[in-house]
Amino acid sequence: MKTPIIVLTGFLGSGKTTLLQYLLSEFHGKKVAVLVNDFGEVPVDATLLSGKGLPEEMLYEVNGGSIFCACLKDNFILGLKALCDTNPDLILVEASGMADPSGIGPMIQHAGLGDTCEMMCNLCVFDAIKSLKLAANLDTIPRQVSAAHYVILNKTDLASEAELDAATRYIKSKNNRAEIFPTTHCRFETGVLTGQVETPFALMPSLNTTENRPDAFTIREINATISELISALESEADLLRVKGCLTENGRHVYISDTGASIETTQEEANVTPVVVIAMQGKGEGIKQRLVEAGILAKG
Repeated sequence: MKTPIIVLTGFLGSGKTTLLQYLLSEFHGKKVAVLVNDFGEVPVDATLLSGKGLPEEMLYEVNGGSIFCACLKDNFILGLKALCDTNPDLILVEASGMADPSGIGPMIQHAGLGDTCEMMCNLCVFDAIKSLKLAANLDTIPRQVSAAHYVILNKTDLASEAELDAATRYIKSKNNRAEIFPTTHCRFETGVLTGQVETPFALMPSLNTTENRPDAFTIREINATISELISALESEADLLRVKGCLTENGRHVYISDTGASIETTQEEANVTPVVVIAMQGKGEGIKQRLVEAGILAKG
């Protein structure tokens, strides 16, 4: 029997990790393996998952880009093979926020894994606040929506009725086959998920190229308060994603943008540094402004 694969896509900060953690709780009776693809060099999501008790042999991480890009495709295949060797009941693949997932089906076949595992379905998380605003300038978002079998319209509790209506219309305009689940914190009835056939969209050329990569840098410590850092970052129009931990006065704080703001939660430990992701060509400018404001050290 082939191992089913559920792929989770969605733009940076839409809620993929929240969805992944929810699915792990829903499938707690199954032996679930997870492949996590973080865009930045620091494995933020994988670190958080391992800290929540996911066995090391059931977790494989690929960092520094999209697993569907030629530059990391081999790592993705190696990861799938390693996870298949653990004989899981299910494999969850959390793609990076910049990933174009349209070619995963053929990729599995061409890698010789067609007898071992198979695509079950593709879930795309669509941020009800931020995704539509960015879709006009980022081709990755419509490709993610178009390749999905199910679209999780997330953060409905934070969005206005007008934003929800506009997001729903946009999703349907790009993909009238997919079922749309309006959610808060990516909660939905997982029993509706079924195996799906690959769509013709998957035959189109992939957008996963090094030329499409946004900028990213890491913050391990700051010369200011966390509130001052957040205020400075929220003023940056070209910011795409912020996530990770900082320590302030002995408190370990996880910061993450919601689309509407940057939120903080207290953690037991400083598990991972902060990763900042920005539009291509804008990262160095953001970093320099943080240095000029005295928030980051020079160099």
